[in-house]
Amino acid sequence: YIKEVNVVNCQAEASDRICQCLKQDFAPFLPNLLPGLLRTLRFDEVAEKGDQKEEDDMYVKVSTGSGQLVRVHSHKFEEMKTSLQLLLTFCYEIQSGFFEFVQPSAEVLLPLLANADDDFTTWCGEVRGVCLQAWASLIKVARQGADQKGMAPELAQQLLSTGLRTTFALLEKSKDPETLCAITSGIAECIRSVGTGIVQASELAHIVGIMFETVDKSINRTAKAQHQRAPAVDEDDDEDWGQHEEEQLRRNCEEVLAALMEVSADHFLPCLPVCSERIGKWLQSKQNKVLGLYLSCDILLHLKERSQSVWPVFMPQVFKSLEMGAKGPCEEDADARLAAAYAINVAAPYAAFEEAAAEAYRRLAKIVGSPRPKKRDSSGRKALDNAVAALMSLIREKPGSCPPEIQAWPLILARLPLRDDESEAQKSHEKLVDLVMAKDAGLLGPSNSNLASVLSSLAEVQGSKNLCNEATDAKIVKVFQLVPREMLQGFAAGFSEKQQKKIEKMLSG
Repeated sequence: YIKEVNVVNCQAEASDRICQCLKQDFAPFLPNLLPGLLRTLRFDEVAEKGDQKEEDDMYVKVSTGSGQLVRVHSHKFEEMKTSLQLLLTFCYEIQSGFFEFVQPSAEVLLPLLANADDDFTTWCGEVRGVCLQAWASLIKVARQGADQKGMAPELAQQLLSTGLRTTFALLEKSKDPETLCAITSGIAECIRSVGTGIVQASELAHIVGIMFETVDKSINRTAKAQHQRAPAVDEDDDEDWGQHEEEQLRRNCEEVLAALMEVSADHFLPCLPVCSERIGKWLQSKQNKVLGLYLSCDILLHLKERSQSVWPVFMPQVFKSLEMGAKGPCEEDADARLAAAYAINVAAPYAAFEEAAAEAYRRLAKIVGSPRPKKRDSSGRKALDNAVAALMSLIREKPGSCPPEIQAWPLILARLPLRDDESEAQKSHEKLVDLVMAKDAGLLGPSNSNLASVLSSLAEVQGSKNLCNEATDAKIVKVFQLVPREMLQGFAAGFSEKQQKKIEKMLSG
């Protein structure tokens, strides 16, 4: 059986690579490949193998979800994960070309998704997690296909409703934080995948209620676990009592709320009062303060200035988390500093933030101008990256509000390029190159005095996929090709050897 699984894995790996190369042109191969792939996602009864005890030890019995027990080899679960990963590749690369295969694929995935048997969860928890991601991909393809064909997105809506109904039943039954993490992560992805115009007001309110209920249960489990721990246990002990899983579960529930705001902002507005109440409560708790800040950030991001009614609830904490003392940040939790900086980053373009902009400059400038956290402090370094990104957004959106004593661009350029928070790094480097192409006077400085430093940062990130997306990469190449050669030669002493080689390659391309 193991040899058969290895053959299947090799075939799947080959198909995955070819599909990534051919993309939508891979679609003609699906009628021959997909039936075999879907067969591997079904549990088949395995014939008894006699009295070979060692062989028997490799088999387990799991429920099919309909009450029937089947005997399967333990390698079956790895085979299923491999097949689900291949299905994800098909959906991602072929996109709307996979539309006609969505329904048969969903029919095979649903029993895996809906199986609430405890034994199934024990043996197939990881399988179900990947299955949820695949279900989200099917929803996305169904929406893409419908849009391309000019059809109503009925299939996408049906898949979302079925997926939510199924996963909510699992949420109700399970108390395992790791299982609940996978489920809530999948729910968020399903909602994002369905796009706008699908989730209606009543359904949205129902989902919001379930997420807050799930968070409450998680907080109660954590409190109970902490109470039951022996007083002598060191707080830094790595004893596995589920704390990190519970924290991630609550974060995933907040991601579900963010997904709802993203796809149905208008229908989410009536939920602001209950969100305001929760944020106020969470911000009072050291354990859940970051959760409250992240929900605040998503409200700012997706509801924009329509969320002003709840700003007084969280903005004081945002500024408090950015306060600097004589010995460093007053806020010990780097994640809280990160979330607070991101909140400023998001709020910077809004006209209603004008009156708070000057104080935001002052607090961010102190953080950006302070010593860089040590290398082992990854959270602190990410928080610093977000402070730099927020200061860049402020000087770009509200340059007139910058206090005269603060030289924002020199502070920012001294910290570029960003490296630790890759997501913010990509966005900030794109903003940087866009400002260069727009010949922004503030960035370039008097007589282009900042240009050498800017070009050094751009050369450093060019070609680095983690720090620079393809569009930004192309813009960087264009910038260097537009700069006069004699000017680049004058800046050469400030470029590292690696940067000089990159520049030569860009100019010769």
